[in-house]
Amino acid sequence: MKFPASNERPERMMSGVVRGTVAAMTMSALRQVTTGLGLVEQTPPDAILKERAFALIVRKPRLAFFLARRQVAVVELAHWVYGAGGGAAFALLPRSFLEKQWAGPAYGLATWAVFELSIAPVLGLEQATKIRPVERLMFAMDHLLYGVILAGDSQWVMPEQPRRTGGSPGRRHAGA
Repeated sequence: MKFPASNERPERMMSGVVRGTVAAMTMSALRQVTTGLGLVEQTPPDAILKERAFALIVRKPRLAFFLARRQVAVVELAHWVYGAGGGAAFALLPRSFLEKQWAGPAYGLATWAVFELSIAPVLGLEQATKIRPVERLMFAMDHLLYGVILAGDSQWVMPEQPRRTGGSPGRRHAGA
């Protein structure tokens, strides 16, 4: 496996940050739907913030008050930053892996598995012990979506369209 050359890393990493952020935003939209339909009780970023982060912030009342009033925005921004980091890491994987059709979805599912098997239990989140099977399926699905969007510029997702030759844009040619 060959990792990206050091001179192309910053560009690939920034591309990954942007793609990871957009993928996390899309994931957040899907979570709004699954939560609104009652398929998910509480999203993982919300659980982390409520069960762990606020406990650390309570010692600073002004900061706690500020964050509590903006809780939804704080949860979303934290999720987007985490998604951006995941996108940067994905972009720096070897090109031979990134060229695989399944690379994005596999990466998305792997990030979910890492959360489920290590992060949630280590943080002692209630979700780690009480998640319903439907919730687990919804979390797997939204991470699969994250991976598909993250790898969205891959040829298997958006095949390159043949270019038309001659004429002005928007005009159809005989036989086209």
